[in-house]
Amino acid sequence: MKRIYFIALTAAIICTSAISPATAQQATSYQVEYQAPQNYKDFRFAIGGGYAFRLGKVEKTGNSQLDDMNNQLRHGFTVDADAQYFFKESWGLGLNANYCSAGTSGDNVTIPELDQSANYKETQSFLYVGPSFVGRNESEKFLLVTNIGVGPLFFNSDMNLNGVNLNGSKTTIGINAGIAGEYKVSSKTGLGLKLSYVLGTIDAINVEGQNLQLKSDEKISVSNLMVTAFISFRSW
Repeated sequence: MKRIYFIALTAAIICTSAISPATAQQATSYQVEYQAPQNYKDFRFAIGGGYAFRLGKVEKTGNSQLDDMNNQLRHGFTVDADAQYFFKESWGLGLNANYCSAGTSGDNVTIPELDQSANYKETQSFLYVGPSFVGRNESEKFLLVTNIGVGPLFFNSDMNLNGVNLNGSKTTIGINAGIAGEYKVSSKTGLGLKLSYVLGTIDAINVEGQNLQLKSDEKISVSNLMVTAFISFRSW
């Protein structure tokens, strides 16, 4: 009987010894396979400059010189900056600011309202600043970033008529959207191109303290399509 007890006890010890390493190996394997979800807290800043094209219809005055000056105001330059913070791998929030400017001038220009010729010069500028929702998609060497947002759009017009300075301004709501593609030149910097636009219209303008209301068919487009080359800096 003692011999049977001894054999049973020996078998139990052997089984326990065999099961313990298997259990430990299984636990170790589980720990290796389990990975905590990655926490995305990425920051990106980009700044660039380029060409701005004024959107909307160009007023036809019947005067070729005035029409040519109006066309000149459609072409200008822009400076664009983005600050973005990514909460997830594919999306984040940001702040976009862009500035556009265009100018025109002419001598002995016939001004219909004045019924006389004058030397005229005008510079128009547009400043947009607003929050944006940002999306990103990237590979080892390339990064694609899209953004859309809404914010205030500040329009300003500096005019000079025969040496007399006049200023017109108006603030409205602008809609901003863009898509940027960049090449990662290093682990933290990139170079790329961005296509974006800001949409907005004004139906009144403040000229030297007087608010001039425009007719419904005289609304002024303060929209611009922009193409910029930029440099970016990333935290990841």
